[in-house]
Amino acid sequence: MATTVNITRSVLSNQGYACHRPQPKTRLLGRFNFGPRFKEDFVTVTRWDANEADVKEFSLHYRIHNPSIIHSTESPPLVVLHGGPSLPSNYLYPVAQQFAKSRSIIFYDQLGCGRSSRTDDICMYSIDNAVQDLAELVHSLHLEKFHLLGHSFGGIVAYEYAKAHALHQGNGRCLSLTLISTPSNMKTSLEECSRLEEEIKSELILENLNCDEAKKMVMDRLRKRNECRLEEMPEPLVTAIESRGTTFGPESVSDYIARPPSRDFSLPPVLMIRGQYDFITEKCVEGWREIFSKGANTGGTAYREEEMSNCAHYCHLEDGQSFGELLKSHCFINDY
Repeated sequence: MATTVNITRSVLSNQGYACHRPQPKTRLLGRFNFGPRFKEDFVTVTRWDANEADVKEFSLHYRIHNPSIIHSTESPPLVVLHGGPSLPSNYLYPVAQQFAKSRSIIFYDQLGCGRSSRTDDICMYSIDNAVQDLAELVHSLHLEKFHLLGHSFGGIVAYEYAKAHALHQGNGRCLSLTLISTPSNMKTSLEECSRLEEEIKSELILENLNCDEAKKMVMDRLRKRNECRLEEMPEPLVTAIESRGTTFGPESVSDYIARPPSRDFSLPPVLMIRGQYDFITEKCVEGWREIFSKGANTGGTAYREEEMSNCAHYCHLEDGQSFGELLKSHCFINDY
């Protein structure tokens, strides 16, 4: 079956804990400030130490929006993966507002950030380990089928999970994949970010500033132009940055290049969303088109791109309504 490649450009209006955190004795129930109920808990994941002589346990914090319908067959849940690496999931919570009471949304903090366990042992972190953690969460929550959304680095984890589990027809079946501002090549994304910084430096008068002042001015301009174009930093993003992890960052995965599956099978339908001014530029996502094109061992995969006008890296915060329309439509048409 031939691959469907549908690339469009939408013009949308802009309007730590210690190494191991103990499990809580009771599950927490609460409300988002806009109403619907949520549940919070922890799932335990394991790692072999460097010498594979011992197993270490860690706890990952998760939050489920609309937990009572998590096993709905008509509207399967959406699992959301944050980026960074190590920028906790707080900044993605507004995604839940797009679904009101129609679908369960599952957020979780990956190892090393937010309310999940932290460790300074860099050997405990990797893309493969993050994929295994996601698989453990899916297994722990008994998810038979679900949609998967990954923002930035989270999209890399989501893609690698979907690729590793593409043949699953029973529990753990991924129905659709949404990649938001996700690079197919991390080295290219770091190079593009450096290029944008140099462009900004050339526009500013920095001669009379000391090094720290000049750097702050450049980074402030980069944030407002290529990260989040809102006048004020949204509170969910501020909160996430405050609890960001420090051990595992972009440089730790700088050698990542997305590869097509090694065998010929279909991946779930893919929606790629990025902002018009995103530092994840068009050059950063070219690899996805090659992977999902005909003859790349992904025959039958439907791939679609959407560029959101006047947005940058956090489209779901910059234009939540337009972002929500894209996401809800993608999930709905792939619910079965």
